[in-house]
Amino acid sequence: MRLFERILGARFEALAPEVQALHRQVGIKEGEISLRASPIMQLFGFPPPCKDAPLWFGTREEEHVAIWRRQIKDRELRSEVWQSGDLVVERMGVVTITSELVIAHGALSQETRGVRFMDMPLPRALWPRVTAREWGAAGTYHFKIEVRAPIFDVVLLAYEGWLRP
Repeated sequence: MRLFERILGARFEALAPEVQALHRQVGIKEGEISLRASPIMQLFGFPPPCKDAPLWFGTREEEHVAIWRRQIKDRELRSEVWQSGDLVVERMGVVTITSELVIAHGALSQETRGVRFMDMPLPRALWPRVTAREWGAAGTYHFKIEVRAPIFDVVLLAYEGWLRP
């Protein structure tokens, strides 16, 4: 049983088949991504803006920690994802976000429950606003993520695309 199956339990079956397939399998998936990254996010390793760029997404699990690797253009983004009770935790570089997984109409979204920067908890007023949604359509897994600055409400990062499960 893989990470999201463990966290969601029986609710996992309510996900669209394409979303289930992505979270059940380890290995490499390919697709496309369109991305807007602010200069601040580019300092953290995100590639410059791109449209319909090739995306390579690899997953594996080690000791109940999922390692996610995304190859976009010439950049590789790596994150570690694990379970904390009924929540999912993702660490990418110096930022760690804890989220609740929510299912509606077969789609999966994440609601932020905590943010750490350099392993220090941030007060809620400083949390970035993250919108993350995954869904399936016509046999393809789709995703859309947006991260907004907490104070000025500007988009720090936005990306969307698809993968073949």
